[in-house]
Amino acid sequence: MLLTPALVALVALGPHPLGLIALVGWLTAYAARGSLEVLLGRGASGRAGMASAAPEVARFWLLALAAVAAAFLLPVVVRRPAVLYLLGGALLLVLVVFWLAQQGRTRSLLSGFLSVTGLMAGAPLYELAAAGTMTPRGWALTYACFAFFAGSIFRVKTMSRERRHRAFHRVSVVVHLVFLAAAVAAAALGWAPSLLPLALVPPLIWAIVCAWRARYQGAARLDRVGWSEVYLTVLFAALTVLAMRVPL
Repeated sequence: MLLTPALVALVALGPHPLGLIALVGWLTAYAARGSLEVLLGRGASGRAGMASAAPEVARFWLLALAAVAAAFLLPVVVRRPAVLYLLGGALLLVLVVFWLAQQGRTRSLLSGFLSVTGLMAGAPLYELAAAGTMTPRGWALTYACFAFFAGSIFRVKTMSRERRHRAFHRVSVVVHLVFLAAAVAAAALGWAPSLLPLALVPPLIWAIVCAWRARYQGAARLDRVGWSEVYLTVLFAALTVLAMRVPL
């Protein structure tokens, strides 16, 4: 989830030195999350993370990774000040997600949406670092990534915790339909590439399949659910890059 928006932005929008530097800094900063969880306590973000590591080790890696991230991101912020607002917003989302986890709301839809929104920062970050501003193509790419990974929350819950709740299955399909309809409308208005809605068709189809399987086949093995999302992510990334690169 973290790598896909960044890599799709890189391939779809084209290579740019400052954008690449920003992505390296972004990924390094995210890598410090595990060490931060150790220092804040087990389950700080709702998962064990590196909770078994010694605090001294965690403190060393947190400082080391933060220093490396700053070394990459500071030159980008100097050249593109708008990046600072994006990074600040992403940090705020991380803190809110940590707070929700402390309240025992790790698996809530709000926590999921906030986590997805923060993870999507890789796409607009690359666009801001490369172009200095968000273009319609950058917004379209960011929306597609958000729609896909926000939909994954519903697809996975349909096959796991919400497998017995048919109302949730219907909500999942409706949410996917709304995401696709919004992409179609944006493409029709010229706000997004014409082929971009195609990238959101497989997630809709899989959401329908998940709802059917949850209703008639019951619980699924979580490893299979995870791998299905991996395959779907690869397909989504390929279709998104195709939509962004083919001039129609």
